[in-house]
Amino acid sequence: MGSKQNGRLPISIIAIIGGLSLIITIVLSVQVGSTRISIPDIIRSILAAIGVIPVDSVDPSIYMVINGVRLPRVLCGVLAGGGLAVSGTIMQGVFRNPLADPGLLGVSAGASFGALISMSFGMAASFILYLPTMAFIGALLAVLIIIGISFATHGGRVSSVSLIMSGMAVSALFSALTSLLLTLVNEYQVNNYIFWTMGGLTNRRWEHVMTMLVPVIGCTIALFLLAGRLDVMLLGDEQAHALGVRSSRNRILMIVLASLCTASIVSVTGPIGFVGLIIPHIFRMIVGPSHRRLCVASFFGGGMFLTICDTLVRFISGFNGRELSVGIITALIGSPYFIFLLIKRRGKTFTA
Repeated sequence: MGSKQNGRLPISIIAIIGGLSLIITIVLSVQVGSTRISIPDIIRSILAAIGVIPVDSVDPSIYMVINGVRLPRVLCGVLAGGGLAVSGTIMQGVFRNPLADPGLLGVSAGASFGALISMSFGMAASFILYLPTMAFIGALLAVLIIIGISFATHGGRVSSVSLIMSGMAVSALFSALTSLLLTLVNEYQVNNYIFWTMGGLTNRRWEHVMTMLVPVIGCTIALFLLAGRLDVMLLGDEQAHALGVRSSRNRILMIVLASLCTASIVSVTGPIGFVGLIIPHIFRMIVGPSHRRLCVASFFGGGMFLTICDTLVRFISGFNGRELSVGIITALIGSPYFIFLLIKRRGKTFTA
């Protein structure tokens, strides 16, 4: 695992390069804001925040800005971007399609319905984590329904085609329920819902970081450990079975983990598109088709990409005083690339 294969970088080198690049990105991102803070002050504040040095050794006003506002927002971006990229990597491998993304199985539709319920009953205003909790429940419910339908229609086996078809149907159902509920709520709640669906990291705090931390890191590690089996599964179910890999069981496990990771992210940030689509495809060309290497590269690459996009959002807001949603930036970057990908892969099949 740690040696070069086919001239590709080993996983350890990918992790070191990715980790250092991500740390640099975090420090530079924290620097951007209405108040300019020097890099040494940022480093000291971050070290104080994680307990390496005493808090009283840092300027209180600087520490408050970094630890209370900027750092948790940046870390939310890192976790969201990395988790979405890894989930996208697995989804593309499982469905053998480079155009698959983490929201393929109705996660976003279910989360949106759950979030709207929270807003409609005023729960989001009473406790900061009510909205993420309801959005997570909605996303998980959608995925469980889709998997249940696939099991029921194929005698306990999981078919990629039935998963996609079930996903389309369940997404349409949740979208219809969301539209119905939107006609019953007031204008203020509609505006809040529309803003949430744009996807953003505004006002994200340590509570949101902790909400994502365990499921994102846990699912990412589990998917990394399973990724080697995905390479075998791409040879075909019969050959995979001959090599001791049960394709159906592993497929459903990977889908559940990727969906759980995505649901935990969407519940906090709202739907953020294209991260899980374009990052795995880009890094597949750089580190090769091995899904273990690709998971590591995609996690760091996705975290950097979303952090940079959010930094751009904050930089632009410094000029007009109004902040865009980071989902708008990722869509503006990802949409042209998606179109390019469609044209490039016209008439081709997926080979990992």
